[in-house]
Amino acid sequence: MTKDVSIILVNYKTKDLTKQCIESIYEKTQNLNFDIYVVDNASDDGVEEMLKENFPQVNFIQTGENKGFGAGNNAALRVTDSRYVFLLNTDTILINNAIKILYDFMENNKNLGACGGNLYDEEGNNIHSYGVFNSLKDLFLKTFLLRYFFPKNEKRLKDKGLNKNNETKSVDYITGADVMIRKEALDKAGIFDERFFMYAEEAELQFRIKKAGYEIFINPEAKIIHLHNKSPKKRERMYFEFLKSKYLFFRLCYGTKENLWIIKTLLYISCFGKIFAHRKAICELYKFMAQDRIEAKND
Repeated sequence: MTKDVSIILVNYKTKDLTKQCIESIYEKTQNLNFDIYVVDNASDDGVEEMLKENFPQVNFIQTGENKGFGAGNNAALRVTDSRYVFLLNTDTILINNAIKILYDFMENNKNLGACGGNLYDEEGNNIHSYGVFNSLKDLFLKTFLLRYFFPKNEKRLKDKGLNKNNETKSVDYITGADVMIRKEALDKAGIFDERFFMYAEEAELQFRIKKAGYEIFINPEAKIIHLHNKSPKKRERMYFEFLKSKYLFFRLCYGTKENLWIIKTLLYISCFGKIFAHRKAICELYKFMAQDRIEAKND
Protein backbone atom coordinates (compact mmCIF):
# COMPACT_ATOMS: atom_id res chain seq x y z
CA MET A 1 0.00 0.00 0.00
CA THR A 2 1.26 3.48 -0.88
CA LYS A 3 2.58 5.34 2.16
CA ASP A 4 1.60 8.88 3.07
CA VAL A 5 5.19 9.90 3.69
CA SER A 6 8.61 8.38 3.04
CA ILE A 7 11.23 9.78 5.42
CA ILE A 8 14.69 9.84 3.84
CA LEU A 9 17.94 10.08 5.82
CA VAL A 10 21.34 10.22 4.12
CA ASN A 11 24.12 8.81 6.29
CA TYR A 12 27.80 9.57 5.96
CA LYS A 13 29.78 8.44 9.00
CA THR A 14 26.97 9.48 11.37
CA LYS A 15 25.76 6.07 12.56
CA ASP A 16 25.06 7.13 16.16
CA LEU A 17 23.27 10.30 15.05
CA THR A 18 21.23 8.27 12.58
CA LYS A 19 20.16 5.91 15.37
CA GLN A 20 19.19 8.83 17.59
CA CYS A 21 17.23 10.47 14.77
CA ILE A 22 15.28 7.30 13.94
CA GLU A 23 14.46 6.77 17.61
CA SER A 24 12.96 10.26 17.75
CA ILE A 25 10.92 9.58 14.59
CA TYR A 26 9.31 6.46 16.07
CA GLU A 27 8.82 8.14 19.44
CA LYS A 28 7.18 11.33 18.16
CA THR A 29 5.41 10.39 14.92
CA GLN A 30 1.80 9.34 15.42
CA ASN A 31 -1.30 8.81 13.24
CA LEU A 32 0.69 8.71 10.02
CA ASN A 33 1.32 5.94 7.50
CA PHE A 34 5.07 6.31 6.86
CA ASP A 35 8.23 4.41 6.10
CA ILE A 36 11.90 5.28 6.49
CA TYR A 37 14.77 5.03 4.02
CA VAL A 38 18.37 5.28 5.17
CA VAL A 39 20.78 5.88 2.29
CA ASP A 40 24.44 5.28 3.11
CA ASN A 41 27.11 7.06 1.07
CA ALA A 42 29.83 4.42 1.51
CA SER A 43 30.44 5.28 5.17
CA ASP A 44 31.84 1.95 6.35
CA ASP A 45 30.71 2.93 9.84
CA GLY A 46 28.52 -0.05 10.68
CA VAL A 47 25.22 1.71 9.97
CA GLU A 48 23.75 -1.28 8.11
CA GLU A 49 24.45 -3.60 11.04
CA MET A 50 22.98 -1.04 13.45
CA LEU A 51 19.78 -0.85 11.41
CA LYS A 52 19.43 -4.63 11.18
CA GLU A 53 19.80 -4.92 14.95
CA ASN A 54 17.59 -2.01 16.00
CA PHE A 55 15.29 -1.09 13.09
CA PRO A 56 14.89 -4.07 10.72
CA GLN A 57 11.79 -2.44 9.21
CA VAL A 58 13.82 0.49 7.84
CA ASN A 59 14.67 0.39 4.13
CA PHE A 60 18.44 0.51 3.58
CA ILE A 61 20.18 1.63 0.39
CA GLN A 62 23.95 1.47 -0.06
CA THR A 63 25.16 3.80 -2.82
CA GLY A 64 28.73 2.44 -2.84
CA GLU A 65 30.25 5.93 -3.12
CA ASN A 66 29.90 9.37 -1.60
CA LYS A 67 28.40 11.60 -4.27
CA GLY A 68 26.85 14.00 -1.78
CA PHE A 69 23.53 14.94 -0.23
CA GLY A 70 21.47 15.31 -3.40
CA ALA A 71 22.62 12.10 -5.01
CA GLY A 72 22.03 10.23 -1.77
CA ASN A 73 18.46 11.47 -1.53
CA ASN A 74 17.89 10.69 -5.21
CA ALA A 75 18.70 7.03 -4.57
CA ALA A 76 15.60 6.82 -2.37
CA LEU A 77 13.48 9.26 -4.40
CA ARG A 78 13.81 6.97 -7.42
CA VAL A 79 12.27 3.98 -5.63
CA THR A 80 9.67 5.41 -3.24
CA ASP A 81 6.07 5.82 -4.39
CA SER A 82 4.79 7.73 -1.34
CA ARG A 83 2.63 10.82 -1.81
CA TYR A 84 5.16 12.95 0.07
CA VAL A 85 8.82 12.65 0.91
CA PHE A 86 10.39 14.15 4.02
CA LEU A 87 14.10 14.79 3.74
CA LEU A 88 15.61 14.80 7.22
CA ASN A 89 19.23 15.24 8.25
CA THR A 90 20.67 12.50 10.44
CA ASP A 91 21.76 15.14 12.98
CA THR A 92 18.18 16.07 13.88
CA ILE A 93 15.81 15.14 16.71
CA LEU A 94 12.05 15.61 16.53
CA ILE A 95 10.60 17.71 19.37
CA ASN A 96 6.95 17.00 18.56
CA ASN A 97 4.80 15.20 15.98
CA ALA A 98 6.46 17.39 13.36
CA ILE A 99 6.10 15.09 10.36
CA LYS A 100 2.34 14.65 10.87
CA ILE A 101 1.96 18.41 11.36
CA LEU A 102 3.72 19.11 8.05
CA TYR A 103 1.79 16.33 6.29
CA ASP A 104 -1.56 17.80 7.42
CA PHE A 105 -0.37 21.26 6.38
CA MET A 106 0.41 20.00 2.87
CA GLU A 107 -2.88 18.11 2.66
CA ASN A 108 -4.82 21.27 3.56
CA ASN A 109 -2.89 23.47 1.11
CA LYS A 110 -2.77 21.81 -2.30
CA ASN A 111 -0.79 24.72 -3.76
CA LEU A 112 2.23 23.87 -1.62
CA GLY A 113 5.13 22.08 -3.27
CA ALA A 114 7.29 21.97 -0.14
CA CYS A 115 7.26 23.01 3.49
CA GLY A 116 9.35 22.72 6.64
CA GLY A 117 9.30 23.42 10.36
CA ASN A 118 11.21 25.55 12.82
CA LEU A 119 14.71 24.34 13.65
CA TYR A 120 16.31 24.82 17.07
CA ASP A 121 19.72 24.23 18.60
CA GLU A 122 20.25 22.13 21.74
CA GLU A 123 19.58 25.19 23.93
CA GLY A 124 16.23 25.84 22.29
CA ASN A 125 17.31 28.83 20.20
CA ASN A 126 15.91 29.40 16.71
CA ILE A 127 18.44 28.54 14.01
CA HIS A 128 18.50 28.73 10.21
CA SER A 129 15.30 27.12 8.94
CA TYR A 130 14.72 28.70 5.52
CA GLY A 131 16.59 30.77 2.96
CA VAL A 132 16.39 33.55 0.39
CA PHE A 133 17.22 33.10 -3.29
CA ASN A 134 20.13 35.25 -4.43
CA SER A 135 19.58 37.03 -7.75
CA LEU A 136 22.05 38.25 -10.36
CA LYS A 137 21.44 41.76 -9.02
CA ASP A 138 22.50 40.55 -5.56
CA LEU A 139 25.66 39.02 -6.99
CA PHE A 140 26.50 42.21 -8.87
CA LEU A 141 25.96 44.49 -5.86
CA LYS A 142 28.00 42.27 -3.55
CA THR A 143 30.87 41.87 -6.04
CA PHE A 144 31.30 45.63 -6.45
CA LEU A 145 30.60 46.47 -2.78
CA LEU A 146 27.40 48.35 -3.66
CA ARG A 147 24.98 46.33 -1.56
CA TYR A 148 24.69 48.90 1.25
CA PHE A 149 23.47 51.55 -1.20
CA PHE A 150 20.30 49.46 -1.63
CA PRO A 151 18.97 49.06 1.96
CA LYS A 152 15.73 47.27 1.03
CA ASN A 153 17.65 44.71 -0.98
CA GLU A 154 20.24 44.34 1.79
CA LYS A 155 17.55 43.82 4.42
CA ARG A 156 16.10 40.95 2.37
CA LEU A 157 19.52 39.30 2.04
CA LYS A 158 20.25 39.71 5.76
CA ASP A 159 17.31 37.47 6.61
CA LYS A 160 19.09 34.66 8.48
CA GLY A 161 16.22 32.23 8.19
CA LEU A 162 15.36 32.52 11.89
CA ASN A 163 11.59 32.26 12.29
CA LYS A 164 11.66 34.01 15.67
CA ASN A 165 8.13 35.37 15.34
CA ASN A 166 6.84 31.84 14.80
CA GLU A 167 5.02 32.87 11.63
CA THR A 168 3.51 30.55 9.08
CA LYS A 169 4.76 32.29 5.97
CA SER A 170 5.85 31.95 2.37
CA VAL A 171 9.62 31.60 1.92
CA ASP A 172 11.98 31.07 -1.00
CA TYR A 173 13.19 27.68 0.18
CA ILE A 174 13.34 25.40 3.22
CA THR A 175 16.73 24.23 4.45
CA GLY A 176 17.51 20.67 3.42
CA ALA A 177 17.67 19.56 7.06
CA ASP A 178 13.89 19.05 7.22
CA VAL A 179 12.00 19.65 3.99
CA MET A 180 8.75 17.88 3.06
CA ILE A 181 8.08 17.76 -0.68
CA ARG A 182 4.96 16.79 -2.60
CA LYS A 183 5.87 13.88 -4.88
CA GLU A 184 3.73 15.39 -7.63
CA ALA A 185 5.91 18.53 -7.50
CA LEU A 186 9.04 16.40 -7.91
CA ASP A 187 7.47 14.67 -10.91
CA LYS A 188 7.10 18.10 -12.54
CA ALA A 189 10.29 19.81 -11.38
CA GLY A 190 12.67 16.85 -11.27
CA ILE A 191 14.82 15.51 -8.44
CA PHE A 192 18.17 16.84 -7.17
CA ASP A 193 20.82 17.92 -9.65
CA GLU A 194 23.74 15.64 -8.81
CA ARG A 195 26.37 18.11 -9.97
CA PHE A 196 25.97 19.60 -6.48
CA PHE A 197 27.92 17.74 -3.80
CA MET A 198 26.59 19.83 -0.92
CA TYR A 199 25.38 23.41 -0.34
CA ALA A 200 22.57 25.06 -2.36
CA GLU A 201 21.21 21.86 -3.86
CA GLU A 202 17.97 22.22 -1.89
CA ALA A 203 17.69 25.87 -2.99
CA GLU A 204 18.14 24.99 -6.66
CA LEU A 205 15.58 22.16 -6.42
CA GLN A 206 13.01 24.40 -4.71
CA PHE A 207 13.69 27.13 -7.28
CA ARG A 208 12.48 24.62 -9.89
CA ILE A 209 9.51 23.63 -7.73
CA LYS A 210 8.45 27.28 -7.50
CA LYS A 211 8.96 27.68 -11.24
CA ALA A 212 6.60 24.73 -11.73
CA GLY A 213 3.88 26.80 -10.03
CA TYR A 214 4.01 25.69 -6.40
CA GLU A 215 4.43 27.69 -3.19
CA ILE A 216 6.81 26.96 -0.31
CA PHE A 217 5.95 27.71 3.32
CA ILE A 218 7.45 27.36 6.76
CA ASN A 219 5.16 26.09 9.52
CA PRO A 220 6.49 26.79 13.04
CA GLU A 221 4.11 24.29 14.65
CA ALA A 222 6.55 21.59 13.53
CA LYS A 223 9.62 21.73 15.79
CA ILE A 224 12.94 19.95 15.29
CA ILE A 225 16.37 20.13 16.92
CA HIS A 226 19.27 20.39 14.48
CA LEU A 227 22.65 19.39 15.92
CA HIS A 228 24.53 21.59 13.46
CA ASN A 229 28.03 20.73 12.17
CA LYS A 230 28.21 17.31 13.81
CA SER A 231 29.31 15.45 10.67
CA PRO A 232 32.96 15.28 9.54
CA LYS A 233 34.28 17.92 7.12
CA LYS A 234 37.48 18.78 5.28
CA ARG A 235 37.59 22.56 5.37
CA GLU A 236 39.35 23.48 2.11
CA ARG A 237 37.43 20.83 0.19
CA MET A 238 34.19 22.17 1.66
CA TYR A 239 35.08 25.74 0.67
CA PHE A 240 35.52 24.60 -2.92
CA GLU A 241 32.17 22.79 -2.77
CA PHE A 242 30.59 25.97 -1.40
CA LEU A 243 31.99 28.05 -4.28
CA LYS A 244 31.10 25.43 -6.87
CA SER A 245 27.54 25.22 -5.57
CA LYS A 246 27.24 29.00 -5.64
CA TYR A 247 28.27 28.96 -9.29
CA LEU A 248 25.95 26.05 -10.10
CA PHE A 249 22.98 27.79 -8.48
CA PHE A 250 23.43 30.96 -10.55
CA ARG A 251 24.29 28.95 -13.65
CA LEU A 252 21.28 26.63 -13.46
CA CYS A 253 18.73 29.19 -12.26
CA TYR A 254 19.76 32.27 -14.28
CA GLY A 255 22.28 31.06 -16.85
CA THR A 256 20.69 32.09 -20.13
CA LYS A 257 22.86 32.35 -23.22
CA GLU A 258 22.73 36.13 -22.89
CA ASN A 259 23.94 36.46 -19.30
CA LEU A 260 26.20 33.44 -18.82
CA TRP A 261 29.31 35.57 -19.32
CA ILE A 262 28.03 37.97 -16.62
CA ILE A 263 27.76 35.15 -14.07
CA LYS A 264 31.26 33.86 -14.79
CA THR A 265 32.81 37.34 -14.79
CA LEU A 266 31.21 38.33 -11.49
CA LEU A 267 32.35 35.12 -9.81
CA TYR A 268 35.89 35.45 -11.19
CA ILE A 269 36.07 38.96 -9.73
CA SER A 270 34.36 38.23 -6.40
CA CYS A 271 36.62 35.25 -5.63
CA PHE A 272 39.91 36.82 -6.70
CA GLY A 273 40.30 38.83 -3.50
CA LYS A 274 40.29 35.62 -1.43
CA ILE A 275 42.75 33.71 -3.58
CA PHE A 276 45.61 34.02 -1.10
CA ALA A 277 43.52 32.60 1.75
CA HIS A 278 41.92 29.86 -0.35
CA ARG A 279 44.18 29.47 -3.35
CA LYS A 280 43.53 25.78 -3.97
CA ALA A 281 39.73 26.04 -3.69
CA ILE A 282 39.48 29.12 -5.89
CA CYS A 283 41.82 27.72 -8.55
CA GLU A 284 39.63 24.61 -8.61
CA LEU A 285 36.56 26.80 -9.06
CA TYR A 286 38.15 28.71 -11.95
CA LYS A 287 39.02 25.40 -13.59
CA PHE A 288 35.48 24.10 -13.05
CA MET A 289 33.93 27.20 -14.63
CA ALA A 290 36.35 27.10 -17.57
CA GLN A 291 35.43 23.46 -18.27
CA ASP A 292 31.68 23.98 -17.76
CA ARG A 293 29.60 22.35 -20.49
CA ILE A 294 26.15 22.84 -18.95
CA GLU A 295 23.66 23.79 -21.63
CA ALA A 296 22.57 27.42 -21.31
CA LYS A 297 18.91 28.16 -20.57
CA ASN A 298 16.77 29.62 -23.33
CA ASP A 299 14.85 32.00 -21.08
